[in-house]
Amino acid sequence: MIRNADRLREVLSDPRRLARAFSRHTYGMLAWVDILGAKLGALDNPGMCHVAERVIADNKKHARLFSERARELGEKPEAYRPPQIGQKIYDILESYHDPFDEFAYALGSLLHFSSLLELYQGVADPESRIVIEEVQRDVDEHLSFLKRYFEVSADTPEKKKRAEEVIAIAEGIYADREEVEAEWYAS
Repeated sequence: MIRNADRLREVLSDPRRLARAFSRHTYGMLAWVDILGAKLGALDNPGMCHVAERVIADNKKHARLFSERARELGEKPEAYRPPQIGQKIYDILESYHDPFDEFAYALGSLLHFSSLLELYQGVADPESRIVIEEVQRDVDEHLSFLKRYFEVSADTPEKKKRAEEVIAIAEGIYADREEVEAEWYAS
């Protein structure tokens, strides 16, 4: 859910500003790599361990792609620091100790990110669009993995409700962050 998509489109139609979004995502992807990587040992389901490893590997690849493109557009992704609302995203992820909650949070995050990628594709220059499309293909696959996980694992009304709650938390915090980041992109 992107609350002010028209404003975000307007801001990101400038490739230098889109480069800032790439820098922000580079930071976020590497944060997810660190946090999920630290949690891998707690996974006892080999199938989900494989999915988590794949998401981690793809996030590393996506961070590299976005970082390279940001640099090509004149941005320094290593200089990015998240606003307080951005850091809260990673604090929430770290607070979960149940893989069910972690995967629900990841699903909410990816649903939001997929919406952002669609928006980015509509405003991106041709070279950036190629990068975005590559990332989107992997994100679509990750979404498919996680949706299948919840089809099987959310097998009671209580578990379905819990998954929906955590997904909503992720989507909400990411939407809040988008409003703050849009102002930074425009500055």
